[in-house]
Amino acid sequence: MMVEAKQTYLGVVEPYAKAFIYYLFEDYNSEQTEFTTEVQRRLEDIGEAYQDRVSLLMPNPRFAARIESEVKDKIQHVWWSLHGKLPGLLFSTKPLSQFDGASGEYVYFPFDALTAHGAAEVIVKVRRLANEQVSWDFLNPKKKEVKSVGKVILDAIEAKPGFAGFRIDLKKLKRS
Repeated sequence: MMVEAKQTYLGVVEPYAKAFIYYLFEDYNSEQTEFTTEVQRRLEDIGEAYQDRVSLLMPNPRFAARIESEVKDKIQHVWWSLHGKLPGLLFSTKPLSQFDGASGEYVYFPFDALTAHGAAEVIVKVRRLANEQVSWDFLNPKKKEVKSVGKVILDAIEAKPGFAGFRIDLKKLKRS
């Protein structure tokens, strides 16, 4: 028996991505559906350039209605502000599953002209922003937490039967 996978925008395809780009469109609008082919071609170029540092999500036409529904549910307060501004690209520093519209960590780029030139203009803006995000993250790496010797020892102490009611897990001391 073969089980068919269903596409979702709420998963995290590239867990180490520094930026997430979601293509949003109205699948019932034939003009937007045809335009989607041009957008997809141009987004594939970004995908090749950034690989797993930027996550690009574009709905498979078979699952477009389902994806639209989950996006509406997840970002309902933002979704209604997009009414009349589709298709477009939602650029976020967090995956949609962790999306918080109030944080302001996203930008929406509508396609004003449903032409190859219109697609190219928006893709250039998104590519520039993706480059800035990846560069910033590279130049500002998260610092590894340095634990003091006392903190390491406290983390290794466990309240279990042992000498005077405590024992020290030597493996935890070794890992730090």
